[in-house]
Amino acid sequence: MKDEQLLSTFFQENKRMPTYEEMKDLFGVASKNTVAYRVNKLVESGFLHKDGNKLSLAQTGYVMRLGTVQAGFPTQADESVDVELMSLDDYLIEKKSSTYMLEVMGESMKDAGILEGDLVIVERGRTPRRGDIVLALVDHEYTLKYLETEKGKPVLVPANKTFKKIYPNPNTLKIEAVLKAVIRKYR
Repeated sequence: MKDEQLLSTFFQENKRMPTYEEMKDLFGVASKNTVAYRVNKLVESGFLHKDGNKLSLAQTGYVMRLGTVQAGFPTQADESVDVELMSLDDYLIEKKSSTYMLEVMGESMKDAGILEGDLVIVERGRTPRRGDIVLALVDHEYTLKYLETEKGKPVLVPANKTFKKIYPNPNTLKIEAVLKAVIRKYR
């Protein structure tokens, strides 16, 4: 296995970079000089980033989770911060082959906090439940709506009072996917 793969796997499993001693075992070498040589090659290639004595993967796909923040009344800041590395892919996506992202157009779901220009992550193969937001195929057109039932029949409900409910033919309604997450970029 290549050095890059070994380091990536170690990082994903341990959420940290290995020590030089651990790299000796990972790379199957006996000398720290050999590890240092291989690390320098990985820095030169752009795979690793070196800041003083600290090594990091140049592009990990991980972000730091620092804790919580109040969205209501402010509270006293906590001086001790527990840093946790997390992958947004691991957090948001369970089944990569069944998951995809779409850009939202329109305002029918704005009261659910889904605005035009947002990205939604949807997953195929999930059994939709009443109250889920679903990607539905109705009359050869896709729409994002709440899935509800009235009189035992499916109804697609917008989250905006200016839009009407959709009463699809149950025989032709196809639920393509269930909403997993909404992504909004502010800047």
